[in-house]
Amino acid sequence: MNKRIVTSGLLAMAMVPVMAQLLSGCVQSQPQPTTQAPPPPPPQPVVQSAPPPPPPQPTGPAVVQGTAMATGNGGAGSMVSPTWTATGYNGADWVSANMTTRARQFANGFVAVTDLVRGLMNERERRTVAATVVAGHCYRIIGVGGAGVRDLDLYLRDMSGRVIDQDRAPDNYPVIGLDRQLCIPAGMGNQPAQLEIVMFSGRGEVGVQVFGSP
Repeated sequence: MNKRIVTSGLLAMAMVPVMAQLLSGCVQSQPQPTTQAPPPPPPQPVVQSAPPPPPPQPTGPAVVQGTAMATGNGGAGSMVSPTWTATGYNGADWVSANMTTRARQFANGFVAVTDLVRGLMNERERRTVAATVVAGHCYRIIGVGGAGVRDLDLYLRDMSGRVIDQDRAPDNYPVIGLDRQLCIPAGMGNQPAQLEIVMFSGRGEVGVQVFGSP
């Protein structure tokens, strides 16, 4: 039997109760029998570890194609053309179908500034959303009503509540910036505004989208 292994095992067995008493604080020091230290183990061969793999090199950003000239997706950044369709376009969906028709009719050549925003409104209900118009551009704001919407109106106000432009015609597709150009001179800086949507008559889903000149 290997004497070194036996000696180490005996030392380990002797240390167990001693360590337990030390941890409990109840041991009194006693002389330990002298034992011959085992010879040191033979040196182990040095194994050269393989160098770590180099860190991955950063790659350049993916090239993102601009969407200003895209057609058919209808989202923000898409340019309206005779083939443009609103987001989620479906011929059986009144809101997306009507927005597609009115944007082609009233905002051809403009770029969608926002996505098509949709919501359900009751008769005489009013909703106001904050907006910012950027200097140096002209705008068209189009609203459309779905089934059951007879008269939908839009009002664009400044932050004091003064009406800048409006469409109160008795129809379900109001447009701001059509009869009178809604353009912000370049020297004015960006202007905060409020867009008020009014369900004057009827009830149903409505959609609003903002378009700007390129």
